[in-house]
Amino acid sequence: MKKVVLLLPIAFVLITSCKSSQSTATTNTLEGTWQLNYITGPRIAFGGLYPEKKPTITFDLKENRVSGDNSCNNYSGNLIVKGNQINFKDSKMIATMMACPGQGEQVFMSTLNKIETYSISEDGKTLNFIMGDIAMMRFEKVLTDTHNSQNSLDWQGTYKGTTPCADCEGIATEITLNTDLTFSLKTKYLGKGDGKVFEEKGTFVWDKSGSTITLTDLKGKPNQYKVGENRLIQLDMNGKIITGALAEKYVLTK
Repeated sequence: MKKVVLLLPIAFVLITSCKSSQSTATTNTLEGTWQLNYITGPRIAFGGLYPEKKPTITFDLKENRVSGDNSCNNYSGNLIVKGNQINFKDSKMIATMMACPGQGEQVFMSTLNKIETYSISEDGKTLNFIMGDIAMMRFEKVLTDTHNSQNSLDWQGTYKGTTPCADCEGIATEITLNTDLTFSLKTKYLGKGDGKVFEEKGTFVWDKSGSTITLTDLKGKPNQYKVGENRLIQLDMNGKIITGALAEKYVLTK
């Protein structure tokens, strides 16, 4: 009986230690989204660099991808990480091309290319990017329990449908969305012309709610789509859902 009593505290300590170790392993990880709250170098105050929106960075360890918002444009690339070493310079980053005021975007991307290692606080809430022994950038973990189209749906793939046309039988439309935030759009005007297929390629961005995308390289035509389960809903030129008898004609499906 005495032996059993003595073993119980030891077992309890071992179980508690194991749970503690598992908890640390779960929280102390790059996975997820982080928001910048410090960057070294520029003389401009942090709030002056990013007056409207702070840059973010998101790590997808399963797909070995890194992406984010540099305060104006979206970017993405390969995740190159080994232990606490991390390399953005060779990750083949691509970014959308919207014109951006100020120096914030350039400072963020150029500093990112200098990073050599990283560290995460014990509570898993703070991420430091380091060059040599200097912490160049600091991020806070973005904690969210909300689900949206961007983070919950298998949205990448090809969507097809025939949308209404003012002076033809319809527009055969095919949109392919890729995980690197690029797209291809193929259209053919039915019952008009020689049946030529027009193809356009470019990049797209998600809105803040993670429910709508904008094909940023399209000019003078509808370029916003609400993303649903295996479907894209074309929005009007003001970003509103089209209603009425023809509403279902503006839906593309996988």
